[in-house]
Amino acid sequence: MVELFERYFGIHNKPNVSAPHWAKSILDSCDFEFQKSIVEKLQPLLYLNLDLCFVERNKREIHYEAFTEELITANLNGIESEAAFLKPSNSNPPYPVIVVLHDHGGFYYYGKERIFMDDSTQPFLREYREKFYSSKRWALDLLERGFAVFCPDAFYFGKRRFPQELIKIFVDNKTYEQLTSLTEGSYEFIKLFNRVSSELEGIIFKNINFYGTNWPSILINEDIAWLNYLLKRKDVDKSRIACMGFSLGGFRTLFLSALKKEIKASLVIAFMSEFSKMLGQTSRHTFMVHIPSFTRFLDLPDIAGLILPRKLFVMQCSEDSLFPVDAMKSAVAKIEEYYSRAGCRHNFSYKFYPNPHQFNSYMQKDAFDYLFLNIQK
Repeated sequence: MVELFERYFGIHNKPNVSAPHWAKSILDSCDFEFQKSIVEKLQPLLYLNLDLCFVERNKREIHYEAFTEELITANLNGIESEAAFLKPSNSNPPYPVIVVLHDHGGFYYYGKERIFMDDSTQPFLREYREKFYSSKRWALDLLERGFAVFCPDAFYFGKRRFPQELIKIFVDNKTYEQLTSLTEGSYEFIKLFNRVSSELEGIIFKNINFYGTNWPSILINEDIAWLNYLLKRKDVDKSRIACMGFSLGGFRTLFLSALKKEIKASLVIAFMSEFSKMLGQTSRHTFMVHIPSFTRFLDLPDIAGLILPRKLFVMQCSEDSLFPVDAMKSAVAKIEEYYSRAGCRHNFSYKFYPNPHQFNSYMQKDAFDYLFLNIQK
């Protein structure tokens, strides 16, 4: 059984494999003393390897009128995952690239597909976009502006979703038989798979801790490995890479941008708060963002302090039921203070939108305008 979990969690996440001094290169490149202090506090909380890199195994292209969809299957120490690289027809390589780190939303069966896949035969995708994206396949709008879009599946989603051989260990026989009797990819299968995956999050969280790491470390390690893969591609303009993400994708964007200076501009959407001010308001949050003992030493705005002097835009939803308004306001105030202390206040932007937890068409327009101004030009 240990081998099953090792294959799923990744051997690079084992205690005797992960690099204990992973932050040395970041410490050496810090521009300010307060950044060094943040990194020193963060290093014992995460178990990372900044040199991880997915190795491409297969690549399949689908050509559309406005873009080419490249589906990449890659391997990381025995883990197989997928990413989509969407290349606009209206520009030539090397492309400016937007790394889109997808959200959670209780939708585990698909990962990357939610931002671009045709939903005419996928009612789950259509319903999901209606709820969170103003019904838009919004990656296509980025392509129209001449950006390429790179979106990998996150751990526990899409190609990295929880395998049925492990589901069988944790669910009752009736549920497992029901799941395996359904046609994979059907509406009924996806609905049940999403429910089971949600119910198992707490159990997986415990097993990840037994394995000797934590959920954010697994997420971030794979995001690092995908970015390192992207940086090796000749069709990517290394001087024009941005990263963005909504909700869980915002959490992932925050940490990846803090750790990888190759990202020139970042958009954290609907995931900026102070965890220390959220006691009693965490029941609806995923286990995936919890770093044991994190708030004893740091909070989310401190991680944003590692991004400066690079550009950062935080988009907040003032009616977001996942975060207290006062914690969202104090978080951006703290980030503003960091940028001001560093003499680069002009590189930090934030805005509150009068809507619940979503990345709607108004927010999308602001985000894409920001990227065009800071990356495309």
